Amino acid sequence: MVALATQDERGFMPSLLEAPQTDAKLGPNPPANYSIDTLRRLKQTTRKSDRLFLLLGIDAFRDIAKWREASALLAMCDFVVASRPGYSLRDVAESLPENLRPPAAVTRPFHKQAATGDLVLPGVTVHMLEGVQQNVSGTAIRKAAADGKPLARWLDQRVADYVRKQRLYR
Repeated sequence: MVALATQDERGFMPSLLEAPQTDAKLGPNPPANYSIDTLRRLKQTTRKSDRLFLLLGIDAFRDIAKWREASALLAMCDFVVASRPGYSLRDVAESLPENLRPPAAVTRPFHKQAATGDLVLPGVTVHMLEGVQQNVSGTAIRKAAADGKPLARWLDQRVADYVRKQRLYR
């Protein structure tokens, strides 16, 4: 799907870095692939001075504390979080694992401030990506696909066709 979505973008190159491992020893159910594992593999191929960024939507970031080795993951790269209407900086800060989260007294004043700018704390840097105009999440797209609804309003037509033909998320 990444290849389909980016085929017209010269500056993009799809990668198989997160593709399931195909090894006869693993059997039909390869082990889960976690972001921390991907970043560790990627770090082995980069220079020490290289900066890595992980881009995700704010709806996914809200669960970051539940991710495998979340604190290590947050320290390993900068996060770029696509903000959407209705989320505040307090929401972003409160999504962090407890050991990285600022005290409630610090975040309370930000509950009405839109999730914009940067959040820089010891062990974590989050850059808010502003100007995201579509108020939709991956979860909503998967649900629409499961319900057989059209996806072209959210996805590149080639990707929408692929999801439909492969009956993904059904």
